[in-house]
Amino acid sequence: MVELERRMSALGVRTVDKAGSWHQRAIDRFLRLVSLGKMTRYQTGFVTTIGRTIYVPDGWAGWPEADRIDVLRHELVHVAQFERYGVVAMAIAYVLLPFPIGLAWCRARLEMEAYEETLRAAFERGGRAAAEARRDEIKRRFVGPDYLWMWPFPSQVDRWIDRILDRLDGL
Repeated sequence: MVELERRMSALGVRTVDKAGSWHQRAIDRFLRLVSLGKMTRYQTGFVTTIGRTIYVPDGWAGWPEADRIDVLRHELVHVAQFERYGVVAMAIAYVLLPFPIGLAWCRARLEMEAYEETLRAAFERGGRAAAEARRDEIKRRFVGPDYLWMWPFPSQVDRWIDRILDRLDGL
């Protein structure tokens, strides 16, 4: 964890409590509205990155260290995406393209890049079994309310995960 925190510091990345952020509270209310009450954990169970700021939920320090490492590695991919595309382009792509709900191809692609890092972190810690243990959670997030049903094809998500795990096995 110390090495990861050093890396974040060198990149100018900071963590901020979501509860203290008015715009994170506003996003939470908006997501509850557009998901018809299905997305209820944004403020309390999700980590969110905007630019070089990673917003963490209450209780973050109490999460198991391995989970925090996996999540921060995932979020650092998003930091790199913000650096690559800029805040405005990233926000438009992530939120709107081609649709905000149901078929959010850009959001799915950006999350695929970040979840590949999540799988890599789990694989490095515990091999294929540890990475495989993340499959159902990742698939649920892609096809469920967590990301507003961004990709409604669970079999495609499974095939994508299979390709990543096969590639990690070959390293």
